[in-house]
Amino acid sequence: MNLERLYQILKATTVMLRKGPEVEEREVGNVHVTEIFAMPHKSEYQDSDMIMVDCHFIVVAVDKAKAEKYREELIAILKEYPAPDRLAGGPSYIEVGAEIGDQGAAFRLFALGEALGLWSVFTPKTLGFTGPLANEMAGSGMVMISGFKAPQ
Repeated sequence: MNLERLYQILKATTVMLRKGPEVEEREVGNVHVTEIFAMPHKSEYQDSDMIMVDCHFIVVAVDKAKAEKYREELIAILKEYPAPDRLAGGPSYIEVGAEIGDQGAAFRLFALGEALGLWSVFTPKTLGFTGPLANEMAGSGMVMISGFKAPQ
């Protein structure tokens, strides 16, 4: 699987966007957690022609016109996925992130594939869950794709 080329395609066609503030602080048990989302806010792209795909933690903006130019090349790369049965089965961002080396890239890939009609992205919201339970579900891997079936 040509990861270098996959990353080039993701960079050319997608942008990760935060949903909330740039810095969030919270307590998790006895630990103080500070999360920094060093990316533009989704409101900065609200008037763009890009397709917005909600991946629970972030939104990924996809430039559909650019994405279409890479469709066949992306499909060729996906056909070389190391575990094609898992990709067809609808893996989570955690699994795909481990395979391609970055969970952020997994979200970008999920959004790109949805924009191109290769699969659908499922989140807790898709199933009607919100709030802390949705966050717990997403953190456990409940941001998934419906599965990739390579065109013949």
